[in-house]
Amino acid sequence: MEAIGETLENVGLAQEIQKGLAPSLMTAAKFDPAATEAMKAEIGGKGVMEIYNTKLGNYCLREWAATSSVDLSAARRRSSAGTVENARSIEPTEAGLTANWEAFKSSPAFEVLCKYLAYKKTILSESVNAKLFYESRPLGRGAFGAVFLTFKKDSGQPLATKKMFKVIAKKNKMLKDCLIEREVLAKVASPFCVNIHYAYHDQKEMCLVITLCPGGDLGFLLQSRYSEAKKGQERKFEKLPAGAVKFYAASMALGLQAIHSAGYVYRDLKPQNVLLDIDGKVRISDMGLTANITGGPIKQCSGTRGYWSPETIKKEPYTIQPDWWSLGVTLYVLESDKLPFKGKTDEEKDEATKAGEIDYKHDEPEDLQALISALCTIDQTKRLGCTKGVEDLKAHAYFKGFEWSKLEAGAMEVPIKPNPNDINAPSKKDIDEFKPPKDVSWDPDDEKMFDKWTMVDGTVWEHEACFRIAKKKEIAGGGGGGGGCCTIA
Repeated sequence: MEAIGETLENVGLAQEIQKGLAPSLMTAAKFDPAATEAMKAEIGGKGVMEIYNTKLGNYCLREWAATSSVDLSAARRRSSAGTVENARSIEPTEAGLTANWEAFKSSPAFEVLCKYLAYKKTILSESVNAKLFYESRPLGRGAFGAVFLTFKKDSGQPLATKKMFKVIAKKNKMLKDCLIEREVLAKVASPFCVNIHYAYHDQKEMCLVITLCPGGDLGFLLQSRYSEAKKGQERKFEKLPAGAVKFYAASMALGLQAIHSAGYVYRDLKPQNVLLDIDGKVRISDMGLTANITGGPIKQCSGTRGYWSPETIKKEPYTIQPDWWSLGVTLYVLESDKLPFKGKTDEEKDEATKAGEIDYKHDEPEDLQALISALCTIDQTKRLGCTKGVEDLKAHAYFKGFEWSKLEAGAMEVPIKPNPNDINAPSKKDIDEFKPPKDVSWDPDDEKMFDKWTMVDGTVWEHEACFRIAKKKEIAGGGGGGGGCCTIA
């Protein structure tokens, strides 16, 4: 009965996320009319492209144009798109934006834009704490904490809160990992990585409010590809649909590149650490094993056995090289749900990894075999990705004809649309099992480590603003709905 109860609990999760927080549970946003007027003067004096190149400015301009029959693709006012939805698909040009900038500034939509930009300053100056959020239900459970579906009360935006218990993390010697994750999330802004919105802590917990990814991880996706089997029969694995592995490979490569560009090596790429958002797009998560490489090569052996590289095992110097090796291993696993480097013991697995010999016996396409082998090349100087990063992969034959720009713009159709109602969420009972260990104390020196933990990411917050504008139909009004460009940030 307990399993049935948990299944029923997850029914409707997708709908709950899409709707956002119920209006009755939302709090009033602290808009300041005087600050809005000041922002009008500030923004009015800027060029349209400077505003359009921000998330909030982009959304307001496009939504205004779509609902007002304005064509931003050319220097004319009227749109020939026909419907609001067709108008939303029109790609603006600089000439079109410039021609309509004065008209936008005299519209109610400009007031909305300035109101939220002024409110952003309030958000950035506010004290961040649990009272700003409504906690809905648990989504996942870890060794010393859990992830919850939460909503920001003033925007209604659905988010995820990763709550970690301080004394349990200390007992597990994971405080440093928590601090590293917070540091990396604050520096890596990529649509292919989990993004941080807020961070706060109290006497018991440290919390990260991050991108909501209710589609599960790629490991969960692989498990869903197995058929049911009767007792004594072997379950059969159905490969991912054509194009899925390529989509995930390119997305992970872009995520890794963003981490590398920020000055870090990720070190723990595997299907279980790659999440899918509600639309099925990829987000690399769990930054706890990430290491700073701005000071030069490091030697620590870190990651997950089977996925780590030969130089990691041998504790040889490296910077970003292990991540590209792990990408190759991950692609092999996505194609077959088997590891390429096997052994009955840990030592045998490590020896197989150091040998670097891959036996392709799962009908892997030849171009995918070539890509995996190029990534899992022992010589770091010849390993794909180690010279020009993701540009090396873009030039590989496996990605011939692949529309990287479309993927980077978020316009590529996802190969698999996840159903959040299928997630294997923990029960409240599982979460209640977390008990602070009696043999661990929390000292002033421990608390001092979190002096710089609290934060607000103003750039990511603009996604929340878009969500609230859409939810309240502040630009679209009663006709055309609220869009939907920003349902999950």
